[in-house]
Amino acid sequence: MAFLSASACVAQRPEATGNAVPEPVSAVPVETAAPEPDPLPGACELLLKSLEDTRPLLSGLDESFDEQTERIEAAIAGLNQPMTEPPSLVCPPSVIGNLGGKEIIGAIEWVYMDPPGRHFRARVDSGSETSSLSASGVVEFERDGDDWVRFTFNHDSADESVEFELPIKRTVLIRRVAVDEPERRFVVELDIRLGEQLQTTEFTLSDRVKMTYPVLLGRAFLLDLYVVDVSQSYTHQRYDAT
Repeated sequence: MAFLSASACVAQRPEATGNAVPEPVSAVPVETAAPEPDPLPGACELLLKSLEDTRPLLSGLDESFDEQTERIEAAIAGLNQPMTEPPSLVCPPSVIGNLGGKEIIGAIEWVYMDPPGRHFRARVDSGSETSSLSASGVVEFERDGDDWVRFTFNHDSADESVEFELPIKRTVLIRRVAVDEPERRFVVELDIRLGEQLQTTEFTLSDRVKMTYPVLLGRAFLLDLYVVDVSQSYTHQRYDAT
């Protein structure tokens, strides 16, 4: 007699095979994000309006650039033109006869001295009473019973120095600052021309090597003949001795 096991009564679940159909899965709904609001409402319109407002300014810059370009091209064309001869310079005529018939002279003038028969530059100084001449190697000596002086005239020319031997007219004592003993200087006479005027003038012999001008004309030379305009120089032409 056959016995049946209890397990035999239990229904067996078939094993899954490769062709088994999976159970259906219910669809889960997906939520979509809402669009973010515009942080700058109308920003695009404002930008377009700003661009439109700058168009006239840009147009003006273009016109200005074109004008500058034309000017530069014209200047370059002018540089390429041949240069014209500069106008000749003519010195203005000397002004004379002013202020009671006295001639006007400048602060610096050409003077003609004879001897030695040459032109030299002179500074006109109305603050000095006497005129002075640059002299070095001053030596006093006697000639025919009279006192004479020999000296070298130091001038601003590239020529050689001029040697003078002249009678002594008189002597003067000059007191200088920071010097206890007064300085003894000789005074001589020379014929001098400024323009067409000839004068016999006294000159004090002094060392003017460090001065710019070797001749100084003082008030005694100017008296009754000249008026000084310190804003002018070389108002008279050099005297023609020929």
